[in-house]
Amino acid sequence: MHKHKHHHQAETPAHPASAKSPSENGNAKSQEVVRGHAYQKWEAAGKPNGDGVNFWLEAEQEVLQAK
Repeated sequence: MHKHKHHHQAETPAHPASAKSPSENGNAKSQEVVRGHAYQKWEAAGKPNGDGVNFWLEAEQEVLQAK
């Protein structure tokens, strides 16, 4: 009998809602702070084309480290 490993998208870290409850205190505020930092980084980089994931991830790390 073969065992198959199933990969479910919901298990990936790309879904922050699955990691933390949206009702968690401060979560919405943290998202706003991260969004602001990411936007500043994107502007400072000359507003390059693309999805800006790297700017978001950098800003998120900075916000998490500041806590």
